[in-house]
Amino acid sequence: MGISHSPGSPAYTIIAWLISRAPLGSLPARVSFVSALMGAAGVVAVFVFMLMLLDRWLPALVSALALGLGGQWWSQASVAEPYNAIPTIIAVLLILLLLWQRKGDIRLVWGGALLAAVGLAYHPTLLYFIPVLLAGVFVLGPWRKLLKPKPLLVTLLLIAAGLSFYAYLPIRSATNPAVLYQKIDSLGRLYRFVTVSEARSTGTFAAKLPGQEQLRERLSEVVRQGYYPSFAFLVFGPAITLLYPVVFRTIKRMRRFLIWLSAGAFFHMAVVFAISGIFVQYYLPVLLYFSIWTGFSVYLVVTAAGAYLEKGRFSRAPGIITAVIYMGVLALGLPHLWPFVNHHNDHGMRKFGNWAFSQAKPDAVILANWDSAPGLLYMQKVEGERPDLKIYTVPPDTWRNNLSDIEKQHPGAQVLLARSLPFDNRAGTRAIGSWYFISVKGRTYQDQDHGLPWPAAVQLFEVT
Repeated sequence: MGISHSPGSPAYTIIAWLISRAPLGSLPARVSFVSALMGAAGVVAVFVFMLMLLDRWLPALVSALALGLGGQWWSQASVAEPYNAIPTIIAVLLILLLLWQRKGDIRLVWGGALLAAVGLAYHPTLLYFIPVLLAGVFVLGPWRKLLKPKPLLVTLLLIAAGLSFYAYLPIRSATNPAVLYQKIDSLGRLYRFVTVSEARSTGTFAAKLPGQEQLRERLSEVVRQGYYPSFAFLVFGPAITLLYPVVFRTIKRMRRFLIWLSAGAFFHMAVVFAISGIFVQYYLPVLLYFSIWTGFSVYLVVTAAGAYLEKGRFSRAPGIITAVIYMGVLALGLPHLWPFVNHHNDHGMRKFGNWAFSQAKPDAVILANWDSAPGLLYMQKVEGERPDLKIYTVPPDTWRNNLSDIEKQHPGAQVLLARSLPFDNRAGTRAIGSWYFISVKGRTYQDQDHGLPWPAAVQLFEVT
């Protein structure tokens, strides 16, 4: 129960720690199982949402398969990362909003408020969806109910209850846990840590629109890599049937919800594109919206076919043919998917850790950025290797700021630097050995097409 790099994800840390107490399998497998649960829950939530929205099981099934067979989705469901919980939470919130529109029960808003607050503590990238969520509450349902004193107070209390997970950060920081990315001993430091102020000040999270080539690469990595290339034609082609009056009339009952959802998805992803930069894991909601549209395209095809083909003995043929085509093309995407999600050969971190420990003298100090620090700390704290070493997690670009304090605390100790490549600022350092590929943020060792640092390459340096 440590403090990871900002923004900390306290809800994820606590939930993963609780599940890790179960005496089943290895510790990494238990923690990774949280992501598997979230991935499976997302698939189920999308199926339920589409079934409620369209009242047809085939579009719902295709949507669920399109999400579950997305390369990024499957990859994130098999590693210890919090990111796939955000689209899953969004899918559940969509269900609550749909019920809010149909029933107007204020308890649905209360449940959504609590879930959204816990989601923000799970990973704050859910914040990008909050404006869409608020718009849905006011556009789709009887929002005036919420402005009465009692309902408003209950809503605010539930939001505060969900956000209370953030109290974990200063409370646990005060105990100096084994994994302590940053000391959090004041409200100011808590605010800067949660809002990633330091990373923004160095330009890492600076809000700027990605270039056309970068945006194309990110979208291709999230969407196209998990599917057969021609799948896009099946997804976007059926939109033309909306021009048919008989098809357009069938969506009249859900038109308001669909307009809100389309505008909200566009706004949400525009914010993600503007802020996330190279962090492809933040693009996961694209897969959610893509899967919803995929199921909707099936609905359009079946609706148009049913309206313009004669009824009778072949009335089920359009649905059967559509199901075979869409599921067949999804199956054709599996060969593209497997190399992207197979972590079988991801031994780079283990090899790098063995090398770093073999090169470290007794009582040495290792400064590591967050790509390599968790692996080194795991080998030391969980597996008990090299307990004499002092391992500090330091920001990737400001590690030199820690040197003076390190020299005072550990005079005469060997100082090693575990650094992700490319590393241009090598003055005062000496490379020890070659670099190692490591899997980070759900990317696998096999995913080398993007070059460095995805997957990351790390190397060991000695500070001279």
